[in-house]
Amino acid sequence: MLTLLRKVHLFNGLSAEELELLANISQEQQFAAGDLVIEQNTTGKEVYIIGVGAIDVFVSGLDNERPIVILGDGQVFGEMALIDQGYRSASGRAGKNGCTVYQIQKDDFNALCEKHTHIGYVVMRNMAIDLAFKLRHRNLAAL
Repeated sequence: MLTLLRKVHLFNGLSAEELELLANISQEQQFAAGDLVIEQNTTGKEVYIIGVGAIDVFVSGLDNERPIVILGDGQVFGEMALIDQGYRSASGRAGKNGCTVYQIQKDDFNALCEKHTHIGYVVMRNMAIDLAFKLRHRNLAAL
């Protein structure tokens, strides 16, 4: 599990001991090909780390689904649930070979951060860096 967590961009800057604490609050889940992992327009209190396999991320429109991206090993989705309890902006479905994910509950993450504030600082800083990158990229794409 530590090898996987070291690859997760959200956890860049955490020590092996801090990653172990995160591993302790992670719950492994397996999904068969096509299983819905998260659903757009529902609230969530979980963030997911892909251990093995892929997640097809898509948004549903009026008449169809539109794929956004395929996420793989070591990537994270649903991370905004760590910040608020807003609606999910997209859905995620297990890829063609299914997947294994590790789920972290927001309440467990918050309790961990109360005891180990450095973890919360690093994760939130990394989320802010990722958000800034995505906003810049979107703005540049609009030019």
